[in-house]
Amino acid sequence: MPSRAAPLCRSSNSSLTAWQRRSQRACRRQPNHLADAHAGPRATAAITEAAGPAPSTGDGVCFPTMASIQTSLRVLVIEDETASRLAIVRALRESQHTAFEAADGVAGLEIAKTEPLDAVVLDLMLPRMDGIRLLTELRRTSRVPVIVVSARRTEDDRVEALDLGADDYLTKPFTVRELLARLRAVVRRTEADTASAITLGDIVIDFSAKTVCRNATRIPLTATEFEMLTALARHRGEVVPRDVLERAIRQDGSAHVSNVVDVIILRLRRKLGRELIATRRGQGFIIELQDGRG
Repeated sequence: MPSRAAPLCRSSNSSLTAWQRRSQRACRRQPNHLADAHAGPRATAAITEAAGPAPSTGDGVCFPTMASIQTSLRVLVIEDETASRLAIVRALRESQHTAFEAADGVAGLEIAKTEPLDAVVLDLMLPRMDGIRLLTELRRTSRVPVIVVSARRTEDDRVEALDLGADDYLTKPFTVRELLARLRAVVRRTEADTASAITLGDIVIDFSAKTVCRNATRIPLTATEFEMLTALARHRGEVVPRDVLERAIRQDGSAHVSNVVDVIILRLRRKLGRELIATRRGQGFIIELQDGRG
């Protein structure tokens, strides 16, 4: 078995951020053997989040955030077709992730309820319990990201799965490379939705304290500017339509045709750098920088 990088574990502290506590749990449960008969060795793949709110001194200078940690993903593959299931599991393990597998819905749901998972890959046409019923049951107790993989291609099938709580839908046949990319994307979105702070290049956004620092210096933003920046940062790597940004900054949630979005985007670029927010003509705006890596 290849050697593993030593995990970054720290002592318990009530002020730890959510992802720090999660990393400690992962460190404590990290075994020196396979997770179970189905799981591959745990290894490391970079996932970067700011350690938490960037503290500042009274003069508006921010301290740097804690160094990012590394962890692997724990993914459950529920697929009754043996060749497909083994191909996905093998690819996950070769990518240094931990893979669990199940060949039917009942066994898959049991693993999903008992194992701490980062994502689930779910086929719809399963023996003993079909994927739709499994997804419904899972969503009663868990918000773990789920990617449905299915030969069902109709719009109704996709809409039903997404409405029941699937995070993505991939029709067969597909490449393992695309599946892995989609897994990274859904996990990244989940982390973005729950992170208390993120780092984008030289910019640290603290959602809890509603502050922004650039090069360790506090940058004053208006409430409206911060709300728009939050809407873009929470969906970094994705184009955010203009009407979504309008609703984000309006108290009543409505969207109106105006140039308010352009004005605020211009102000954010002046304060945080023109390269932070890119325009996609006719589509919206996007922050292309990713957590801590740029």
